[in-house]
Amino acid sequence: MPDPLQRYGVFLNVEDSAGDACAALEHTVQTAVAAESLGFDDVWVAEHHYNPFAIGSALTVLLGYVAARTSRVRLGTGASLLALNDPVRVAEDVATLDLLSRGRIEFGVARGGPFPVQLRHAGLDSGELARQRMLEALALIRRLWSEPVVDFDGRHYRHEGLSIHPRPLQQPVPVWLASLSPDARRLAATQGHGLMATPSADLGTVAAVVADERAARGGFPFAIARFFHCEPDHARAVAHGVAGVREYPGRMGVHFASGSMPPMFEPGASEDTILANAVIGDPAHCTAQLQRLRNRLGPHRLLLKPAVHEPGLAREALALFMREVAAHAG
Repeated sequence: MPDPLQRYGVFLNVEDSAGDACAALEHTVQTAVAAESLGFDDVWVAEHHYNPFAIGSALTVLLGYVAARTSRVRLGTGASLLALNDPVRVAEDVATLDLLSRGRIEFGVARGGPFPVQLRHAGLDSGELARQRMLEALALIRRLWSEPVVDFDGRHYRHEGLSIHPRPLQQPVPVWLASLSPDARRLAATQGHGLMATPSADLGTVAAVVADERAARGGFPFAIARFFHCEPDHARAVAHGVAGVREYPGRMGVHFASGSMPPMFEPGASEDTILANAVIGDPAHCTAQLQRLRNRLGPHRLLLKPAVHEPGLAREALALFMREVAAHAG
């Protein structure tokens, strides 16, 4: 039986490594559909803009297509970049998605990550401004989903007598903050939101935050995304998975502030550092990594982000995980 302390999801970035956008989008959908058939609980899709490699720019359009081709798996925005978008339109789009999917949406939000080009084209001059806009947009969206008429007088958004139609099927839609910052932690604690750690987040740092939160308020919804690859041969799995992780920052164009680079993305990061912060290896090693995560984090959702950029190989790895790792965990 699956480990009762872990719930398994797939975290997808729409990656166009071959310069064929049509194929990249279809492969993302195929992996999401396969995840449902394999028994995964969730499929999360990332939003990115202005990058020829990461082309998941129309998040709700893509999730709508996935919703039409699935029936059970929950569908997460991983994450909706609220500071870059009109929050009223996001509220309408996600509400429609929730209805079309019969209440399967998980609403993850983020400020935009270490991608300065996204902020620049949105007219934002700092990550702090993006964070403020994200938090205010989220407050507006939650009210639009639950109140018939909204008056909102914020710093960035102002509306009088605003109603949206339709509103979501779920009341409330589950909300996840893709951040472990103090502000995110305070908001999650007061509003009951989930917290989510990104694939590159250092496990030691994440574990310390989770321990503090559990000590302060007991159980709370927590998810962690991890770079993932699994093959029957351990050496091949490590070679393929680690290579994918090493390529990722350059392909994505990440730019971290001084002193905030995740250890696994540091130039020259050792193989051991990468493997300590990922789920990569043969089934036995992946099982051991799941046990380590359970011991350090307690109950959580584990979201597997394929480290390899070849979609067929990624789907084979996910199938092997569910057959040989998740089925026997615990």
